[in-house]
Amino acid sequence: MTSFHTLKHKLNDYFIGVNGTLILAFVGCWLGGVFDGLDSSLMHITMPLALRDLTGQEPKAVAYLGSYITAIFLVGWTLGGILFGYIGDRFGRVKAMMGSILLYSIFTGLGGLAPNWELLAFFRFLTGLGIGGELVSITTFLSEVWPEKSRSFAVAMLISSYQIGQMLSGVLNYFVQDWRHAFFFGALPALLIFFLRRNLGESEKWMDDQLTQAEAQQEKASLWKLLFDVENRRNLWVGGVSFAAYLTVFWAALAWLPSWVDSLPNRPDDARAIQVMSQGIFAIVGCTCAGFFTHLLGRKTSIFIGSLGILLSSLILFLGFKSFHPALYLVGGAFGFFHGLTQSSFYVYIPELFPTRIRMSAVGFCFNVGRVFTALAVLMVGVLVQALGGFAQSAMVFSLFTIIIMATLFFGEETKGKALQ
Repeated sequence: MTSFHTLKHKLNDYFIGVNGTLILAFVGCWLGGVFDGLDSSLMHITMPLALRDLTGQEPKAVAYLGSYITAIFLVGWTLGGILFGYIGDRFGRVKAMMGSILLYSIFTGLGGLAPNWELLAFFRFLTGLGIGGELVSITTFLSEVWPEKSRSFAVAMLISSYQIGQMLSGVLNYFVQDWRHAFFFGALPALLIFFLRRNLGESEKWMDDQLTQAEAQQEKASLWKLLFDVENRRNLWVGGVSFAAYLTVFWAALAWLPSWVDSLPNRPDDARAIQVMSQGIFAIVGCTCAGFFTHLLGRKTSIFIGSLGILLSSLILFLGFKSFHPALYLVGGAFGFFHGLTQSSFYVYIPELFPTRIRMSAVGFCFNVGRVFTALAVLMVGVLVQALGGFAQSAMVFSLFTIIIMATLFFGEETKGKALQ
Protein backbone atom coordinates (compact mmCIF):
# COMPACT_ATOMS: atom_id res chain seq x y z
CA MET A 1 0.00 0.00 0.00
CA THR A 2 2.85 2.35 0.86
CA SER A 3 4.55 1.70 -2.49
CA PHE A 4 1.24 2.43 -4.26
CA HIS A 5 0.93 5.79 -2.50
CA THR A 6 4.58 6.56 -3.30
CA LEU A 7 3.98 5.83 -7.00
CA LYS A 8 0.80 7.91 -6.96
CA HIS A 9 2.67 10.80 -5.34
CA LYS A 10 5.44 10.61 -7.96
CA LEU A 11 2.94 10.58 -10.81
CA ASN A 12 1.09 13.56 -9.33
CA ASP A 13 4.42 15.36 -9.04
CA TYR A 14 5.35 14.61 -12.66
CA PHE A 15 2.03 15.85 -13.99
CA ILE A 16 1.62 18.91 -11.78
CA GLY A 17 0.23 21.84 -13.74
CA VAL A 18 -1.66 19.64 -16.22
CA ASN A 19 -5.22 20.97 -16.45
CA GLY A 20 -8.28 20.64 -18.65
CA THR A 21 -7.02 23.22 -21.15
CA LEU A 22 -3.78 21.30 -21.63
CA ILE A 23 -5.64 18.02 -22.02
CA LEU A 24 -7.77 19.58 -24.76
CA ALA A 25 -4.58 20.83 -26.41
CA PHE A 26 -3.14 17.31 -26.27
CA VAL A 27 -6.33 15.80 -27.71
CA GLY A 28 -6.31 18.29 -30.60
CA CYS A 29 -2.65 17.62 -31.41
CA TRP A 30 -3.08 13.86 -30.96
CA LEU A 31 -6.03 13.73 -33.37
CA GLY A 32 -3.97 15.73 -35.85
CA GLY A 33 -1.22 13.12 -35.59
CA VAL A 34 -3.72 10.28 -36.13
CA PHE A 35 -4.99 11.88 -39.33
CA ASP A 36 -1.40 12.53 -40.42
CA GLY A 37 -0.64 8.83 -40.16
CA LEU A 38 -3.92 7.90 -41.86
CA ASP A 39 -3.57 10.22 -44.85
CA SER A 40 0.14 9.58 -45.35
CA SER A 41 -0.48 5.80 -45.53
CA LEU A 42 -3.52 5.80 -47.79
CA MET A 43 -1.52 5.87 -51.02
CA HIS A 44 0.79 3.07 -49.91
CA ILE A 45 -2.13 0.80 -49.02
CA THR A 46 -4.35 1.61 -52.03
CA MET A 47 -1.48 1.78 -54.56
CA PRO A 48 -2.21 -1.52 -56.37
CA LEU A 49 -5.89 -0.69 -56.93
CA ALA A 50 -5.25 2.95 -57.83
CA LEU A 51 -2.53 2.18 -60.40
CA ARG A 52 -4.60 -0.57 -62.00
CA ASP A 53 -7.59 1.75 -62.25
CA LEU A 54 -5.67 4.76 -63.58
CA THR A 55 -3.39 2.95 -66.05
CA GLY A 56 -5.40 -0.09 -67.07
CA GLN A 57 -2.39 -2.29 -66.31
CA GLU A 58 -1.52 -4.64 -63.51
CA PRO A 59 0.42 -2.98 -60.62
CA LYS A 60 3.57 -5.05 -61.27
CA ALA A 61 3.79 -3.60 -64.77
CA VAL A 62 3.74 -0.02 -63.50
CA ALA A 63 5.43 -0.45 -60.10
CA TYR A 64 7.90 2.30 -60.99
CA LEU A 65 4.99 4.77 -61.00
CA GLY A 66 4.39 3.96 -57.33
CA SER A 67 8.01 4.84 -56.58
CA TYR A 68 7.62 8.15 -58.39
CA ILE A 69 4.43 9.02 -56.50
CA THR A 70 6.02 8.10 -53.14
CA ALA A 71 9.16 10.14 -53.93
CA ILE A 72 7.07 13.17 -55.00
CA PHE A 73 5.04 12.86 -51.79
CA LEU A 74 8.24 12.85 -49.70
CA VAL A 75 9.56 15.94 -51.50
CA GLY A 76 6.29 17.70 -50.67
CA TRP A 77 6.62 16.54 -47.05
CA THR A 78 10.12 18.03 -46.93
CA LEU A 79 9.10 21.41 -48.33
CA GLY A 80 5.98 21.51 -46.16
CA GLY A 81 7.93 20.92 -42.95
CA ILE A 82 10.34 23.74 -43.78
CA LEU A 83 7.65 26.12 -45.09
CA PHE A 84 5.23 25.66 -42.19
CA GLY A 85 8.13 25.81 -39.75
CA TYR A 86 8.77 29.35 -40.99
CA ILE A 87 5.04 30.17 -40.91
CA GLY A 88 4.79 28.92 -37.33
CA ASP A 89 7.69 31.12 -36.17
CA ARG A 90 6.33 34.17 -37.97
CA PHE A 91 2.57 33.88 -37.46
CA GLY A 92 1.98 31.37 -34.66
CA ARG A 93 1.95 27.63 -34.02
CA VAL A 94 -1.85 27.21 -34.09
CA LYS A 95 -2.24 29.07 -37.40
CA ALA A 96 0.41 26.85 -38.97
CA MET A 97 -1.32 23.78 -37.54
CA MET A 98 -4.74 24.70 -38.94
CA GLY A 99 -3.33 25.70 -42.32
CA SER A 100 -1.42 22.44 -42.72
CA ILE A 101 -4.44 20.31 -41.72
CA LEU A 102 -6.65 22.13 -44.21
CA LEU A 103 -4.06 21.64 -46.96
CA TYR A 104 -3.56 17.90 -46.58
CA SER A 105 -7.28 17.25 -46.00
CA ILE A 106 -8.38 19.01 -49.17
CA PHE A 107 -5.81 17.40 -51.42
CA THR A 108 -6.22 13.93 -49.94
CA GLY A 109 -9.91 14.22 -50.83
CA LEU A 110 -9.16 15.57 -54.29
CA GLY A 111 -6.86 12.60 -54.85
CA GLY A 112 -10.01 10.49 -55.01
CA LEU A 113 -11.11 12.49 -58.08
CA ALA A 114 -7.82 12.17 -59.97
CA PRO A 115 -8.43 11.01 -63.60
CA ASN A 116 -4.80 9.94 -64.15
CA TRP A 117 -1.69 9.05 -62.18
CA GLU A 118 0.04 12.36 -63.00
CA LEU A 119 -2.67 14.43 -61.30
CA LEU A 120 -2.79 11.98 -58.41
CA ALA A 121 0.98 12.48 -57.95
CA PHE A 122 0.47 16.26 -57.93
CA PHE A 123 -2.27 15.97 -55.29
CA ARG A 124 -0.01 13.72 -53.20
CA PHE A 125 2.74 16.35 -53.44
CA LEU A 126 0.37 18.96 -51.97
CA THR A 127 -0.84 16.46 -49.38
CA GLY A 128 2.79 15.96 -48.38
CA LEU A 129 3.19 19.72 -47.91
CA GLY A 130 0.41 19.69 -45.34
CA ILE A 131 1.45 16.52 -43.51
CA GLY A 132 5.05 17.70 -43.20
CA GLY A 133 3.87 21.02 -41.81
CA GLU A 134 1.42 19.53 -39.36
CA LEU A 135 3.86 17.13 -37.71
CA VAL A 136 6.22 20.04 -37.07
CA SER A 137 3.36 22.20 -35.75
CA ILE A 138 1.87 19.75 -33.25
CA THR A 139 5.27 18.71 -31.89
CA THR A 140 6.51 22.28 -31.40
CA PHE A 141 3.21 23.52 -29.96
CA LEU A 142 2.87 20.71 -27.40
CA SER A 143 6.54 21.02 -26.40
CA GLU A 144 5.98 24.70 -25.59
CA VAL A 145 2.66 24.53 -23.73
CA TRP A 146 3.24 21.38 -21.67
CA PRO A 147 4.86 21.60 -18.18
CA GLU A 148 8.56 20.77 -18.19
CA LYS A 149 8.45 17.82 -15.76
CA SER A 150 6.11 15.70 -17.88
CA ARG A 151 6.86 17.17 -21.32
CA SER A 152 8.72 14.07 -22.51
CA PHE A 153 5.74 11.84 -21.61
CA ALA A 154 3.26 14.06 -23.47
CA VAL A 155 5.35 14.43 -26.65
CA ALA A 156 6.19 10.70 -26.74
CA MET A 157 2.50 9.81 -26.39
CA LEU A 158 1.71 12.34 -29.12
CA ILE A 159 3.89 10.51 -31.65
CA SER A 160 2.03 7.25 -30.96
CA SER A 161 -0.87 8.94 -32.76
CA TYR A 162 0.94 8.72 -36.10
CA GLN A 163 1.45 4.97 -35.65
CA ILE A 164 -2.22 4.54 -34.76
CA GLY A 165 -3.20 6.53 -37.86
CA GLN A 166 -1.15 4.18 -40.02
CA MET A 167 -2.92 1.19 -38.50
CA LEU A 168 -6.32 2.85 -39.03
CA SER A 169 -5.53 3.25 -42.73
CA GLY A 170 -5.37 -0.55 -42.89
CA VAL A 171 -8.72 -0.79 -41.11
CA LEU A 172 -10.21 1.76 -43.52
CA ASN A 173 -8.89 -0.22 -46.48
CA TYR A 174 -10.52 -3.36 -45.07
CA PHE A 175 -13.98 -1.78 -44.83
CA VAL A 176 -13.78 0.60 -47.82
CA GLN A 177 -12.85 -1.37 -50.92
CA ASP A 178 -12.96 1.50 -53.44
CA TRP A 179 -9.68 3.42 -53.28
CA ARG A 180 -11.40 6.67 -54.32
CA HIS A 181 -13.86 6.44 -51.43
CA ALA A 182 -10.96 5.85 -49.05
CA PHE A 183 -9.37 9.10 -50.24
CA PHE A 184 -12.67 10.96 -49.75
CA PHE A 185 -12.69 9.71 -46.16
CA GLY A 186 -9.19 11.15 -45.82
CA ALA A 187 -10.63 14.65 -46.26
CA LEU A 188 -12.45 14.47 -42.91
CA PRO A 189 -9.54 15.90 -40.86
CA ALA A 190 -10.60 19.33 -42.15
CA LEU A 191 -13.36 19.17 -39.51
CA LEU A 192 -10.66 19.17 -36.83
CA ILE A 193 -9.99 22.84 -37.62
CA PHE A 194 -13.26 23.85 -35.93
CA PHE A 195 -12.15 22.08 -32.73
CA LEU A 196 -8.73 23.73 -32.85
CA ARG A 197 -10.12 27.24 -33.41
CA ARG A 198 -12.52 26.84 -30.51
CA ASN A 199 -10.23 25.20 -27.94
CA LEU A 200 -6.59 26.06 -28.62
CA GLY A 201 -4.96 29.31 -27.61
CA GLU A 202 -1.56 30.27 -28.98
CA SER A 203 1.62 29.11 -27.26
CA GLU A 204 2.48 31.59 -24.48
CA LYS A 205 6.18 31.01 -25.08
CA TRP A 206 5.77 32.09 -28.69
CA MET A 207 3.63 35.09 -27.73
CA ASP A 208 6.08 36.21 -25.02
CA ASP A 209 8.90 36.00 -27.54
CA GLN A 210 7.22 38.29 -30.05
CA LEU A 211 9.01 41.56 -30.62
CA THR A 212 7.71 45.09 -31.09
CA GLN A 213 6.37 45.91 -34.57
CA ALA A 214 9.56 47.68 -35.61
CA GLU A 215 11.76 44.87 -34.36
CA ALA A 216 9.49 42.30 -35.97
CA GLN A 217 10.11 43.83 -39.39
CA GLN A 218 13.84 43.46 -38.86
CA GLU A 219 13.36 39.91 -37.56
CA LYS A 220 11.39 38.98 -40.67
CA ALA A 221 14.47 39.51 -42.78
CA SER A 222 16.89 37.85 -40.35
CA LEU A 223 15.00 34.71 -39.26
CA TRP A 224 16.87 32.37 -41.60
CA LYS A 225 20.16 34.07 -40.78
CA LEU A 226 19.48 33.46 -37.08
CA LEU A 227 18.62 29.83 -37.81
CA PHE A 228 22.08 29.19 -39.25
CA ASP A 229 23.88 31.41 -36.74
CA VAL A 230 26.94 29.98 -35.04
CA GLU A 231 24.99 29.53 -31.76
CA ASN A 232 22.49 27.19 -33.43
CA ARG A 233 24.61 25.64 -36.18
CA ARG A 234 25.88 22.70 -34.15
CA ASN A 235 22.42 21.67 -32.90
CA LEU A 236 21.03 22.10 -36.41
CA TRP A 237 23.74 19.81 -37.77
CA VAL A 238 23.24 17.19 -35.05
CA GLY A 239 19.45 17.20 -35.38
CA GLY A 240 19.43 17.27 -39.18
CA VAL A 241 22.02 14.53 -39.78
CA SER A 242 20.82 12.12 -37.06
CA PHE A 243 17.15 12.39 -38.01
CA ALA A 244 17.98 12.14 -41.73
CA ALA A 245 19.76 8.86 -40.98
CA TYR A 246 16.72 7.65 -39.03
CA LEU A 247 14.36 8.55 -41.88
CA THR A 248 16.47 6.51 -44.26
CA VAL A 249 16.22 3.51 -41.94
CA PHE A 250 12.48 4.03 -41.46
CA TRP A 251 11.43 4.42 -45.09
CA ALA A 252 13.95 2.15 -46.75
CA ALA A 253 14.13 -0.77 -44.29
CA LEU A 254 10.80 -0.68 -42.45
CA ALA A 255 8.77 -0.19 -45.66
CA TRP A 256 10.45 -3.19 -47.30
CA LEU A 257 9.81 -5.62 -44.46
CA PRO A 258 6.33 -6.73 -45.70
CA SER A 259 7.72 -7.46 -49.19
CA TRP A 260 10.57 -9.41 -47.61
CA VAL A 261 8.10 -11.50 -45.58
CA ASP A 262 6.23 -12.27 -48.80
CA SER A 263 9.46 -13.54 -50.36
CA LEU A 264 10.19 -16.11 -47.61
CA PRO A 265 9.70 -19.81 -48.38
CA ASN A 266 7.03 -21.77 -46.48
CA ARG A 267 5.22 -18.66 -45.26
CA PRO A 268 1.47 -18.89 -44.49
CA ASP A 269 -0.87 -16.72 -46.55
CA ASP A 270 -1.56 -14.37 -43.64
CA ALA A 271 2.12 -13.95 -42.61
CA ARG A 272 2.47 -10.46 -44.07
CA ALA A 273 -0.73 -9.18 -42.42
CA ILE A 274 0.20 -10.64 -39.02
CA GLN A 275 3.72 -9.25 -39.23
CA VAL A 276 2.51 -5.74 -40.11
CA MET A 277 -0.01 -5.87 -37.25
CA SER A 278 2.60 -7.10 -34.74
CA GLN A 279 5.07 -4.49 -35.90
CA GLY A 280 2.50 -1.70 -35.61
CA ILE A 281 1.30 -2.68 -32.14
CA PHE A 282 4.83 -2.92 -30.78
CA ALA A 283 5.72 0.43 -32.41
CA ILE A 284 2.89 2.08 -30.47
CA VAL A 285 4.23 0.48 -27.25
CA GLY A 286 7.70 1.80 -28.12
CA CYS A 287 6.36 5.33 -28.65
CA THR A 288 4.66 5.18 -25.26
CA CYS A 289 7.75 3.84 -23.50
CA ALA A 290 9.86 6.65 -24.97
CA GLY A 291 8.34 8.99 -22.39
CA PHE A 292 9.81 6.92 -19.55
CA PHE A 293 13.13 6.29 -21.29
CA THR A 294 13.73 9.97 -22.10
CA HIS A 295 12.65 11.07 -18.63
CA LEU A 296 14.70 8.55 -16.66
CA LEU A 297 17.76 8.01 -18.89
CA GLY A 298 17.93 11.18 -20.97
CA ARG A 299 17.00 12.02 -24.56
CA LYS A 300 20.28 10.99 -26.20
CA THR A 301 20.51 7.69 -24.32
CA SER A 302 16.95 6.80 -25.31
CA ILE A 303 17.68 7.46 -29.00
CA PHE A 304 20.93 5.49 -28.74
CA ILE A 305 19.17 2.46 -27.19
CA GLY A 306 16.44 2.60 -29.83
CA SER A 307 18.95 2.84 -32.70
CA LEU A 308 21.03 -0.03 -31.34
CA GLY A 309 17.85 -2.09 -30.96
CA ILE A 310 16.90 -1.42 -34.59
CA LEU A 311 20.33 -2.52 -35.76
CA LEU A 312 20.38 -5.74 -33.72
CA SER A 313 16.80 -6.73 -34.58
CA SER A 314 17.55 -6.01 -38.27
CA LEU A 315 20.54 -8.35 -38.17
CA ILE A 316 18.39 -11.13 -36.66
CA LEU A 317 15.50 -10.52 -39.08
CA PHE A 318 17.18 -9.99 -42.41
CA LEU A 319 20.20 -12.26 -41.95
CA GLY A 320 18.82 -14.85 -39.51
CA PHE A 321 15.58 -15.91 -41.23
CA LYS A 322 16.14 -17.75 -44.52
CA SER A 323 12.63 -19.21 -44.44
CA PHE A 324 9.47 -18.52 -42.44
CA HIS A 325 9.34 -19.33 -38.73
CA PRO A 326 6.71 -18.08 -36.22
CA ALA A 327 9.51 -16.45 -34.18
CA LEU A 328 9.66 -13.89 -36.97
CA TYR A 329 6.57 -12.20 -35.52
CA LEU A 330 8.31 -11.68 -32.17
CA VAL A 331 11.54 -10.34 -33.69
CA GLY A 332 9.50 -8.17 -36.07
CA GLY A 333 7.62 -6.85 -33.06
CA ALA A 334 10.93 -5.92 -31.39
CA PHE A 335 11.93 -4.21 -34.65
CA GLY A 336 8.73 -2.12 -34.47
CA PHE A 337 9.21 -1.40 -30.75
CA PHE A 338 12.68 0.06 -31.25
CA HIS A 339 11.47 2.13 -34.21
CA GLY A 340 8.71 3.59 -32.05
CA LEU A 341 11.15 4.28 -29.21
CA THR A 342 13.65 6.00 -31.50
CA GLN A 343 11.11 8.06 -33.39
CA SER A 344 9.32 9.38 -30.30
CA SER A 345 12.61 10.12 -28.53
CA PHE A 346 13.70 12.25 -31.49
CA TYR A 347 10.44 14.21 -31.34
CA VAL A 348 11.07 14.89 -27.66
CA TYR A 349 14.73 15.81 -28.15
CA ILE A 350 14.97 18.03 -31.23
CA PRO A 351 12.48 20.80 -30.25
CA GLU A 352 14.40 21.21 -26.97
CA LEU A 353 17.64 22.05 -28.80
CA PHE A 354 16.51 25.46 -30.09
CA PRO A 355 15.25 28.81 -28.74
CA THR A 356 11.57 29.75 -29.13
CA ARG A 357 12.20 32.39 -31.79
CA ILE A 358 13.44 29.85 -34.34
CA ARG A 359 12.19 26.60 -32.82
CA MET A 360 9.61 25.70 -35.43
CA SER A 361 11.85 26.62 -38.35
CA ALA A 362 14.68 24.57 -36.84
CA VAL A 363 12.42 21.60 -36.12
CA GLY A 364 11.03 21.80 -39.66
CA PHE A 365 14.56 21.79 -41.06
CA CYS A 366 15.83 18.89 -38.92
CA PHE A 367 12.74 16.72 -39.42
CA ASN A 368 12.57 17.21 -43.17
CA VAL A 369 15.90 18.02 -44.82
CA GLY A 370 16.76 14.31 -44.84
CA ARG A 371 13.60 13.39 -46.73
CA VAL A 372 15.25 14.52 -49.97
CA PHE A 373 17.79 11.72 -49.55
CA THR A 374 15.00 9.38 -48.47
CA ALA A 375 13.04 10.17 -51.62
CA LEU A 376 16.09 9.23 -53.69
CA ALA A 377 16.45 6.01 -51.67
CA VAL A 378 12.82 5.12 -52.45
CA LEU A 379 13.52 5.56 -56.16
CA MET A 380 16.52 3.25 -55.83
CA VAL A 381 14.59 0.40 -54.19
CA GLY A 382 14.16 -1.68 -57.33
CA VAL A 383 17.76 -1.16 -58.45
CA LEU A 384 19.21 -2.11 -55.06
CA VAL A 385 17.06 -5.22 -54.69
CA GLN A 386 18.37 -6.49 -58.02
CA ALA A 387 21.97 -5.42 -57.40
CA LEU A 388 22.22 -6.87 -53.88
CA GLY A 389 20.25 -10.03 -54.53
CA GLY A 390 17.03 -9.51 -52.60
CA PHE A 391 14.97 -7.49 -50.11
CA ALA A 392 16.85 -8.76 -47.04
CA GLN A 393 20.25 -7.50 -48.20
CA SER A 394 18.85 -4.14 -49.31
CA ALA A 395 16.95 -3.56 -46.07
CA MET A 396 20.03 -4.53 -44.03
CA VAL A 397 22.20 -2.00 -45.88
CA PHE A 398 19.85 0.83 -44.95
CA SER A 399 19.51 -0.41 -41.37
CA LEU A 400 23.26 0.27 -41.04
CA PHE A 401 22.40 3.98 -41.10
CA THR A 402 21.63 3.57 -37.40
CA ILE A 403 25.40 3.72 -36.90
CA ILE A 404 25.31 7.30 -38.23
CA ILE A 405 22.59 8.14 -35.70
CA MET A 406 24.60 6.81 -32.77
CA ALA A 407 27.83 8.48 -33.91
CA THR A 408 26.17 11.87 -34.44
CA LEU A 409 24.62 11.86 -30.96
CA PHE A 410 28.07 12.18 -29.39
CA PHE A 411 28.25 15.75 -30.74
CA GLY A 412 24.83 16.79 -29.39
CA GLU A 413 24.00 18.22 -25.99
CA GLU A 414 21.70 16.48 -23.52
CA THR A 415 18.50 18.45 -22.89
CA LYS A 416 17.01 16.40 -20.05
CA GLY A 417 16.03 18.67 -17.15
CA LYS A 418 16.67 21.89 -19.07
CA ALA A 419 13.94 24.50 -19.50
CA LEU A 420 13.03 25.53 -23.04
CA GLN A 421 14.99 28.58 -24.13
